[in-house]
Amino acid sequence: MLYRVAVIALLVLTALGGCSSSRSIRTSASTVSPELVQQSVRNNQERVRSLKGSGNITLETPEVAQSGSFELMLRKPDSIFVKLEGPFGIEVGAALLTRQDFFFYNSFQNRLISGTMNASNLRRILRVNLSFDELVNMIAGGTFFPEDQGAPDTVTVEDDQYVLTYRHESGARRYWIDPESLLIARIQHFDREGKLQFEQRFTNFRSIGGMSLPYRVRMTQLAERRTVALSYSSIAVNTDALRFTLDVPENAERVRVR
Repeated sequence: MLYRVAVIALLVLTALGGCSSSRSIRTSASTVSPELVQQSVRNNQERVRSLKGSGNITLETPEVAQSGSFELMLRKPDSIFVKLEGPFGIEVGAALLTRQDFFFYNSFQNRLISGTMNASNLRRILRVNLSFDELVNMIAGGTFFPEDQGAPDTVTVEDDQYVLTYRHESGARRYWIDPESLLIARIQHFDREGKLQFEQRFTNFRSIGGMSLPYRVRMTQLAERRTVALSYSSIAVNTDALRFTLDVPENAERVRVR
């Protein structure tokens, strides 16, 4: 189960996006330009070249509720490192993801799982349909999916936030935009029948070196009834002092997946 916590934690890290808390204000769908929103999100995203953060992670499923701590490092465009600890500082594991390969070390099983970085393996390990680039972009502050770069199908106002909806053959995505910061506050993924499958929420944004990054992220997978929340205690951006080293004992079992 702790292995599952580690894996799901990595999933949550693909969810880091950008927003800021929204006060109740009068908004109109005609007062916002989708191009302006996308430019605001893109500018915030591109300012983040590297990121280092730590905090607490909480996992809730129908079977278990657990919490622990994490450390995360990101260096664009090709490196992500995550270290996870359970209660009382007990190490759970660590993972290194690059554009070419991934490595996950499970401390309890003393097992290193590795493989080629591709969408299929990411889906197998993180249990979400994301590419490596989408993973990096979300950690770095959130952005629109590549197929959602153009004009949305609809722009509406709900709960004092702009909602941009993009429809696809597989379903639809809705981006909730804070009207003050023009950054992403929520992303919802719907299937073809219009049923909500996956939701990411971002709150407690703070300004760091001219960028806005969330200190709390909550991800919910509706079908699995699984919720993961990340609460950052510290975040540093654009620092060169990043060490991407995965320490694995020589006697660890090594498993390579295709």
